[in-house]
Amino acid sequence: MKILITGANGFIGSYLADYLLTKGHDVIATSRQFHASTRKLLTRASIIELDVLDKEEMEKLEITADIIIHTATANDSISKDTLKGIELSAVGTKNILDFAVRNHIPACMVFSTFQVYGTELLGEIDESSQLHCQNDYGLNHLYAELYAEMYSRLGKVRCVSVRPSNVYGNIITDAFNRWNLVPGCFCREAADSGTITIKSSGKQMRNFVNLQNLCRAAEAVLEHFPVSYECYNFASSQGYTMQEVAIKVKEVFEKKYGKPVALHITGNQPAETNFFNVKLDKLHRLGFTEDEDYNLETAIEQIFNYCKST
Repeated sequence: MKILITGANGFIGSYLADYLLTKGHDVIATSRQFHASTRKLLTRASIIELDVLDKEEMEKLEITADIIIHTATANDSISKDTLKGIELSAVGTKNILDFAVRNHIPACMVFSTFQVYGTELLGEIDESSQLHCQNDYGLNHLYAELYAEMYSRLGKVRCVSVRPSNVYGNIITDAFNRWNLVPGCFCREAADSGTITIKSSGKQMRNFVNLQNLCRAAEAVLEHFPVSYECYNFASSQGYTMQEVAIKVKEVFEKKYGKPVALHITGNQPAETNFFNVKLDKLHRLGFTEDEDYNLETAIEQIFNYCKST
């Protein structure tokens, strides 16, 4: 399969491009710019510098592909600037879908976020759960989903929207700059200063998905791409509170390096844990199963290895 990936210099996009190359796919990796380490990682891919907001340049570009995987949407940092977040997630997605139409690319997988359901989730969550955006990050991605749904409904491009939960995993390129993400932020602080700081009570629960299992989920969707519009949760059975993640980071570090780590919890909110679980029935029906070898403890050790090498 010939696959065009936008945002291929990013945390998810670079890992996904590398994974699909190992599976024998023909990958066209695009990004506004590429770090040298990403270019080295993706030597078997066709690399194109492409800004999804440069509509004029995109109109000149002619590419044949079987599908686009669109990961070049606004992360949580960009989303803090309301206009930039909306522009990248909404306008950028529309530009990519128009690009697909002009180039007769029949399908597109749009990466959204689990936060379209909200931030403090409760109970059982599946793709039919009510959407309840509580920040610009979630709302920006909902705009992208709406464009994907519209283009699919109008018969222009077959689309799916995928909603990753909290993504973590091995860092494979020096383009990585997401040290605000858990567990990476805890690992970085522990490696640098021998401390881990939680600026809340740490009782909030989050779902975590390893990059390797996210790639396996994407592969399952690619192999059984729906005729009409669908959404899929790219999540896992791994739910942890921030305290539990921090304690796991502390344990891995102390075992690995034989040095103590001081855990500081500086807040008292939230007062209670928001218990929830994610149903993955839609993915399971496509044949997806989690690889339990790619778990939180393994990834924390990999992140520490990266921290010590840089």
